[in-house]
Amino acid sequence: MPRAYRLGKRGERKAQTRTRIIAATLALYRQVGVSGASVPAIARTADVAPATVRNHFPHPNDLPEAAANAVLAALEMPDASIFEGAPGLVERVRRLAAELAAFFERGTEWWEIRQQDRDLANAWSGPEARYEERLADLVRVAVSPLEDDPAVLAVVGMAVGSLYFALRGSGLSSAATVETELALVIPWLEARLR
Repeated sequence: MPRAYRLGKRGERKAQTRTRIIAATLALYRQVGVSGASVPAIARTADVAPATVRNHFPHPNDLPEAAANAVLAALEMPDASIFEGAPGLVERVRRLAAELAAFFERGTEWWEIRQQDRDLANAWSGPEARYEERLADLVRVAVSPLEDDPAVLAVVGMAVGSLYFALRGSGLSSAATVETELALVIPWLEARLR
């Protein structure tokens, strides 16, 4: 019987090369934007051949998506585990607001880069759609038992999303922004629960 083939060190080198290519891509996005992050430029920055880049990322959207996923992973987007041990809706919404605020603050650099580079916004449209779905899922879990109420989903989603950025843009600190969000949304939610 033939022996099973395992990639071993070769697999480790392949994963390291892939990671290096993604890191080079992100470095170029920071420095010159998506338009300057051509396959030859990425290959030079990652110290690999252009064919190696294409081998790891054969389709045009593969590398931008991998780069976006690497950013989201590095920023540690919250997941449903933030609600473990939360005694009820109010505490879950508090945790959601605080955890998302910390996530948004960790992502400030990338948010600013994305805002300045329309090509990056287009390149990351797929991962951003998945991010929005994850955010909506977190809101649904946070507002249970009101997760079937479209108004609740919209108000809480807005409060922990676009309202956060509007309040931060007005000069409030992250902590003051979270407190303002909660001061607006918690009484409304408590009334909805009655």
